[in-house]
Amino acid sequence: MSLFDKEIGDCGVRLQQSLTIDDIGHITPELQACGSSESTGSSSIETINLLDLPWEQVLSNYLLPYLSIRDLFRLRAVSSGCRDLIQTHFGLQFHVNTSSLGDHFTAQAFQIMTKNCTSLKSVSVRGAKSWLNSETLMPVIGSNPRLEKIDLTGCSALSGATVYYIGVNCNNIRHLSLKDCVWLNGDNFLSFMNKKRCLEFLDISGCWNLDDELVIQLVQFTPSIKCLFLANLYGLTDRAVGAVAHCCPNLVHLSLRGCWRVTDCSVKLISHYCLKLNALQVKECRDVTEESLGYLRSRKVRIDKPPPPGSNLHRLEHFVNNPSPRINMVL
Repeated sequence: MSLFDKEIGDCGVRLQQSLTIDDIGHITPELQACGSSESTGSSSIETINLLDLPWEQVLSNYLLPYLSIRDLFRLRAVSSGCRDLIQTHFGLQFHVNTSSLGDHFTAQAFQIMTKNCTSLKSVSVRGAKSWLNSETLMPVIGSNPRLEKIDLTGCSALSGATVYYIGVNCNNIRHLSLKDCVWLNGDNFLSFMNKKRCLEFLDISGCWNLDDELVIQLVQFTPSIKCLFLANLYGLTDRAVGAVAHCCPNLVHLSLRGCWRVTDCSVKLISHYCLKLNALQVKECRDVTEESLGYLRSRKVRIDKPPPPGSNLHRLEHFVNNPSPRINMVL
């Protein structure tokens, strides 16, 4: 049975000396303070329980942040007091990030981490392919209206209701990553189209069901967007990219990888209207050529498509990537 699947009980462990967690997860939390008695001439030992230290001001701020999620749950299993300590620590957090665990986590553990959270600013659950569903995530979104960053990359078990709920509850959202969420469709974004948004980062790469109409409407309500990732939207055409050029003057990074319908025509509009652009990804865009990319290269925009063979830029790029070996001559 997984560590995160079982309910934590009271293990009745006394805390003395120092907190240690070994490689196989055994915990020996002990704290010891020594004092002396001058009046009697003999020394005495006063034991201090780890849980006697201030939870919020000391333990949560200076000790627990150094523990991984796995170690926090191991410590939670030591005793009922440790369980309450870890639960208090979880409730004080501004950020929840399970990305390092990916799909090796459970809905029950996520609920334990978030059930007391009301001030979260970011939630990142990248790679939660099977355990995270809308019923688990939506209560967290509803309880934390000040969320600014949500990363749902690769969360294939969610539904469109989740994105709609984000648009309704999270008015301060600035960073939204929905990469490879193939369940998305245009109707899920209707809640984003009732007023101007402060969204600065949007990744909808690999969301095959999205098309020109969604992108055109969405960028009209997100004029402050700086990073826009539209890779592998196979139905995307010059109409949508042209709308991006006209509506997003602050654009810094644009990804159109794999959008094979996009041509030089719309990329020229991007170069004309998006003067802050410094990175463009157009690999596998067969109709995007040096006719539009040449001017962007002259502006030092980073482009993932190499210059054509024979050009000076190609020779320079080859020299930078493959410097000739130095010959050390000893006379």
